[in-house]
Amino acid sequence: MRIGEVIRTYRKSRNLTQEEMARRLGVTAPAVNKWENNVSLPDITLLAPIARVLETTPDTLLSFREELTQEEVRAIVLEAEGKFQKSSFEEAFDFCRKKICQYPGCSRLVLHLAMTLDGWRILKGISDSETMKEIKEYDQEILGWYKQALESEDSEIRERAADALFGYYYRNEDYEKAEACLNYFSRLDPVKKIHKAQLCEIKGDRNGAFKEYEELLFQVNNVAEMALGGIFMLAEKDGDFQKARMITEKMTGLAELFESGEYHKISAQLQIPLMEKDREKVREYMKKLTDAVEEMDAYRHSELYEHMEFKELSPEFVEQMKTTLSESFRKDPVYGFVFEEE
Repeated sequence: MRIGEVIRTYRKSRNLTQEEMARRLGVTAPAVNKWENNVSLPDITLLAPIARVLETTPDTLLSFREELTQEEVRAIVLEAEGKFQKSSFEEAFDFCRKKICQYPGCSRLVLHLAMTLDGWRILKGISDSETMKEIKEYDQEILGWYKQALESEDSEIRERAADALFGYYYRNEDYEKAEACLNYFSRLDPVKKIHKAQLCEIKGDRNGAFKEYEELLFQVNNVAEMALGGIFMLAEKDGDFQKARMITEKMTGLAELFESGEYHKISAQLQIPLMEKDREKVREYMKKLTDAVEEMDAYRHSELYEHMEFKELSPEFVEQMKTTLSESFRKDPVYGFVFEEE
């Protein structure tokens, strides 16, 4: 990491603007901007003053270490936890602050220490001797570190920082800023759905909250169904019939739990006789499955999803699906034995 990036990282870790830093150093804000963008380098005589403003040393600036291993981060966080248990909040906070100043480029450390501080800030509280001004200073530093972690190149760290920020703003009833944090989550992230439901409820939009939770439930069902199907195929390839039967039972139970209808239950139950080459049983389930096509959208009538909107299956689609299903049975080699002559 070049010195310009080092200066920018340390400046942000101290919650300083380019203008504030420039004023303390007696230079212009554009000069600081050029350093940070590696357009120009600060004069060597400014190295010590820059280090003082950033509360570090020239050696640290010049030998900046950007990352730590996960083991090193874990060790520092455990040490911080020990400080909170044995020392005052102020002393533990100061320990975390120094570690972040020492490794401001390690977004994983910044995030974990900020989360640790935030957690202990809630659990341990602030002593009566500390003023509201000090409390706000603690909060501002924690917020600054969360925002710093939001700029990480690691998507996991960004999303965890956004989740922590959401919790902070939500607890403090700053719902507008809490909602802005959701932009950092991927579209299908289940946590995003939960947070959106919480915000809907706060705004008095109970139908919206129901819908978010129901959509998440529907999503979880689909993901669980795919995961169990994948496990079943692995068990089948390994010849592990016992595990395959167990997974079939789970998939049947899943269809009942999430009220997805007979079609999904029969689809799961068909797999065991198919594995066992039980011609008569397979034929029985093939017919049941074809007859159940009309109920493929049974979840439409479930109270679990009453706030969601689903498109009703047209009669044309149902007939086409039955034809497609019959053709797939005949063309798929897996079903070949069913159509062999006795």
